[in-house]
Amino acid sequence: MKCTENGVLNNSEVYFSSPSQTAQRLHYYPISAGHFFCNNNYHLVRKDYDSILIAHILNGSFTFLKNNKYITAHSGDTVIIDCHKQHEYYTNESVEFVWLHISGGNSYDIFKEIENSYGNVIKCNDTIHIKNLFFNIIDDINSKIPPSEVNLSLDIYKIFAELLNPKTTKNEQKDLHDENIAKLKIHINENLSENLSVKYLADFMHMSSSHFSRVFKQKTGFSPYDYVLISRLNKAKNLLQKTNKTVATIASETGFNSESNFIYFFTENVGLSPRKFRNLEF
Repeated sequence: MKCTENGVLNNSEVYFSSPSQTAQRLHYYPISAGHFFCNNNYHLVRKDYDSILIAHILNGSFTFLKNNKYITAHSGDTVIIDCHKQHEYYTNESVEFVWLHISGGNSYDIFKEIENSYGNVIKCNDTIHIKNLFFNIIDDINSKIPPSEVNLSLDIYKIFAELLNPKTTKNEQKDLHDENIAKLKIHINENLSENLSVKYLADFMHMSSSHFSRVFKQKTGFSPYDYVLISRLNKAKNLLQKTNKTVATIASETGFNSESNFIYFFTENVGLSPRKFRNLEF
């Protein structure tokens, strides 16, 4: 359907979608979507709209307000904005963009992960793919045949995946990070009984603790602490199932400073005590 907002040109389209109760419980889903051509009269200020906005800029510029600062995205950029609170965006010249207001699942948590890691303007590695995903969703919503909510959810997740793996201007440095972190992960798994503090791991990578923690989280999805803990628990599971070693011995070999400490973390994360886990049949 045509849009009558000020500054939105006649060849623009807007579509609305109502998710089923199943989609609201289980899936990501679009609330509205559109393909807009706008001139410099386009300026939206809205108190709230219970959703996350994702917009891919095809041509021109798109400016939005974040923490009392105006940020401008350009052709090829993808913008992600929290619309659960007041938001504002406009163009100073002209803009063509495709957009989605989405909700459902853990969409807000993914938004926060993207924002905290990469900001609100993302340069995706494959702009053709992300553009096609937007148009797939828009075409599905506009279809006379009711769209598959599973397919809509999957396409939205694919957009999230593109935003979580953005292009970087430091590719060579990141390639080096990939290689070094792969070596570090091997070192961690071969030395789980040692004191693998963040400082120790950062020194291994020749980085400051804060920079190392940030890079490690970006490359693996885990904080260094969580990665070490999970690695220790995974080794403990193998030892419990495949050996007759005592719980105290396994605690020591996997780097826990006491048997009680090991039992606490194992039970907290696995949902079973080490002894109960040992008795499971796989």
